[in-house]
Amino acid sequence: MTIDQLTPREKECLRLLLKPMRAKEVARVTGLSVNTVNEHLKSARRKLGTTDSWSAAQLLRALEDPTTNSDTKEWGSSTMAVPVQNNSTDPSAFEPVMVERSSLFPFATKGRPWNDLSFGWRLAWPFLLFGVIAIGAGAIMAVASELSQLTIALTR
Repeated sequence: MTIDQLTPREKECLRLLLKPMRAKEVARVTGLSVNTVNEHLKSARRKLGTTDSWSAAQLLRALEDPTTNSDTKEWGSSTMAVPVQNNSTDPSAFEPVMVERSSLFPFATKGRPWNDLSFGWRLAWPFLLFGVIAIGAGAIMAVASELSQLTIALTR
């Protein structure tokens, strides 16, 4: 699980994800097919032990240049520790590396122009939005009712 196992093409595809680009845009820039780019990303995820390409790209950036802090404060995202095998002779030795985690908001933010919410959050957001709309509508109806009561009382 080191970046030495990644091919130059896999590294290139992961770096382009940080621009940020989608696989289709990466394919256009590199002159590869989208399927080939997706295979490179899949292979890189497997080698780095991550479940998604964005985390793999963040991990590559963290491992290539550990002196650079991630832009999590600027982007407003939290970080998470990802276990990464270090270069020691003990294959079970892991060290945590801080990698940016996706935001919980369903809209684009700086550095994350697409929706990368988990399945649970994709289900939760419509219910949360419906709840906020219901509370807002109830408040508007309560104010309208009070105003009509006040208008009736003043006209008598």
